[in-house]
Amino acid sequence: MKKYSDSLRGYAFKVLQRDGFKCVYCGLDGTASFDAWAAMSWDHLLPKGHPQRDEEAYIVCACNFCNGADNRYFGQLERRGLSLLDLSPAQLVEQRRAGVQRTRDAYHAFWSEKVAAKA
Repeated sequence: MKKYSDSLRGYAFKVLQRDGFKCVYCGLDGTASFDAWAAMSWDHLLPKGHPQRDEEAYIVCACNFCNGADNRYFGQLERRGLSLLDLSPAQLVEQRRAGVQRTRDAYHAFWSEKVAAKA
C-alpha cells in the first residue's frame, strides 16, 4: 500500500475524516465534489508553542479560505478581549468563527460587487 505524505491523503486525513470532510467554520462539504475536497485543509486551534497544539483534538477540518481568513487571530487575542485558557476544542472553534465569518462576509460583498455583477 502506498504511503501518502501530503495533508489531504496523509497526515491530515484522520482529522478531516473525523470532521466528515466539512469545514467547521463555513460547512463546505469536501464529499460534494473533487474541487470541494481539494479545497480542504486542517486548522490548528492553538498557537505555535502551545503544548497541546498538535493533539488531534485541537486540529479541525477547515477549507483553505477559512483556514487563512482570520490569520491574525492568535496575535490579536488580547486586543479582542479573548483567551484560549480552559476552552474545549468546540469552544475554540466557536470563538474563532466570528472573525472568520467577518472576513467571509467582507469577501462576499467584494465578490458580489466586483465579480458576480460583472458576469
